[in-house]
Amino acid sequence: MRDINKEIIEIAQELLESNKVDMVLGYTKGERPDQTFPFIAKTKEEAERLTFDYYSYNSLSKYLLDDMYQGKKIAIFLKGCDFRGLKLMIGEDRVKREDLHLIGLDCPGVKRGESVSPYCLSCRLNNVPKEEVDTKISTSLEPLVERKYSHEESFSEINDIEKMSNEERFEYWKRQLSRCKRCYSCRNGCPVCTCRVCLFDRENPGYIDGATDQLAQHQFYHVIRAFHVADRCVGCGECSRVCPENIPLHLLSQKLIRELEKFYGTYTTGVDELPTPLSTAKANDPDHFGKEVK
Repeated sequence: MRDINKEIIEIAQELLESNKVDMVLGYTKGERPDQTFPFIAKTKEEAERLTFDYYSYNSLSKYLLDDMYQGKKIAIFLKGCDFRGLKLMIGEDRVKREDLHLIGLDCPGVKRGESVSPYCLSCRLNNVPKEEVDTKISTSLEPLVERKYSHEESFSEINDIEKMSNEERFEYWKRQLSRCKRCYSCRNGCPVCTCRVCLFDRENPGYIDGATDQLAQHQFYHVIRAFHVADRCVGCGECSRVCPENIPLHLLSQKLIRELEKFYGTYTTGVDELPTPLSTAKANDPDHFGKEVK
């Protein structure tokens, strides 16, 4: 059987030795078998630590926004969800395509602990298109997902919540959001939260403060963030995965995605071309406020 890790190492070493890139952004193993972490290789020797396996779930594209990468030529390994986030970043001029060497991976799915990630069951792009990357690798790993959810099945959790009464739904989200410590892990892990200066880091915004013991503040934060990424979500589930309180934050994005589809049709971030549904306005857009579009 072809050794995917050997191929990854050889590609990275060739790119570094030929000075085609300054560094390679990929994954390396941790101390435990179920630990794989983001890793930067700058030398041939460091490239020998690169790997890809079922625990390579971290999104790498977000790292490109760090100042340390500016002005550098970078090779980056991309799963489907990573590629979708990066394509959005390129389209919005967050990063420059000419500074990147994209290495696409056919993702077999990733694990959370010993189980397949639930977000892989509704993945819309596990195979990165060959024509959109500089190098393409087909992994030798056996697919974890035997059957994917249909598009409608991917909203099953939303359907269950919508069956609740208004009071029950309020209590549900009250229980969930009351655990929030405002650590911003969801924002920091999200591959499409790419603002240079986050709204919530600006000095003394008038509608939200630093209190972490008030439900209203958590509601403001999570609802505003969900609206911000409503037509940008790539379905990777990082927001929920990194939450230390296990709040199902991905459900907020899923709800908004389905509502947008009702009005604007199906749009898949990082697959369909820009602009996203909410980044432009047309004269025939739905007008729910009784105003005429001039």
